[in-house]
Amino acid sequence: MAFGYREWWSKFIHHDRKSFIRLVAIGGLGLLLLGFGSFGIARPSPPSGTASHRDTVQTSALQTQESEIADQVAQILAKIPDVGHVFVSMTLTRSIQSQYVDSAGGGQGTQPVLVSTNNGQEVVPFDQIGPSVGGVVVVAKAAVRPFIRAELSQAVQTLLQIQAYQVLILPN
Repeated sequence: MAFGYREWWSKFIHHDRKSFIRLVAIGGLGLLLLGFGSFGIARPSPPSGTASHRDTVQTSALQTQESEIADQVAQILAKIPDVGHVFVSMTLTRSIQSQYVDSAGGGQGTQPVLVSTNNGQEVVPFDQIGPSVGGVVVVAKAAVRPFIRAELSQAVQTLLQIQAYQVLILPN
């Protein structure tokens, strides 16, 4: 095999000189472009591993909500006949958000408005937006049966108001 390669290489260099020169020129141009690619506008580096305190608090709150909702869904799914023990994991893309009445009376405020009453001060809520579910994985021993798998999927879709493509049911 090595002899065939050497023979091909020497034939390529000596007999097909035009192709060899093109190959070397294209390779040199590529290296030149790679070298000059570092010049120009400096781009910021990606964020380092240290997250700010606010990001850490939001992430931990999101993870807490994920586990709480997953536990609630698992308890409900376990009550379906012939299902047994169920493990649920989910990903939220947005946590529960509260909206408050702003000083103009609208509902776009992000900070609560306090109203003085006889009992002290109270927050004036406007609305609360539920979490946004990205996806759910359900693992159950009974999921080997197609009918149970369909029931589990439909139950998760109904409980969380999500589409079928966001639900994955796996047997244990």
